[in-house]
Amino acid sequence: MVPEHLRLLAGRVRTVAIEPPPPPWLPVGHYAIGGLTDVGFGPDSEHLLVISWSGRGVYDCATGERVARDKSMDGGWQDSFRLEAQGIGPLADQAVRTAGLFGGGLPLTTRDGWRVERLTLDWPKDCLILVPPGASLFGDQYVKPTRYVKVAVEADVRAWGFSPSGKTLVLATNGELTVFRRPAG
Repeated sequence: MVPEHLRLLAGRVRTVAIEPPPPPWLPVGHYAIGGLTDVGFGPDSEHLLVISWSGRGVYDCATGERVARDKSMDGGWQDSFRLEAQGIGPLADQAVRTAGLFGGGLPLTTRDGWRVERLTLDWPKDCLILVPPGASLFGDQYVKPTRYVKVAVEADVRAWGFSPSGKTLVLATNGELTVFRRPAG
């Protein structure tokens, strides 16, 4: 039996409209990347390594520009068990922790309190939620404001989360990459 508070939350989330993240978040880019399997940020970097069945690329999440591309598909540069891949371009000679098809995850919180949630209410689709600092999905139970934004409803989500600095937010599915950024501060 599903507890009443979870039924109420599921009903609220289902009826909320999909919206882009609120200010200070800004869209950086939306990219079609067929066969996307994994993503990972370089250590202390806003460079995102994107891995697909067609190779790997690196995106500068501050500008949205793809700054490196390697079409090698041999996969010798990825360790799916350790969840690491060898970087290219500005991430060359670095082992990058990955999140996606083989497991792992991006940071789900920022140092200043932003959080992401992934709710499976209507399988196989996930509701991807962004919660601002000081708020909660369960605010009514924790004497906090119940505030959140439903950013997307997607099937086959590979990764959803923040860069190490918390200034970049990414959503990676099996065929698309969406990047949001907020100013440093």
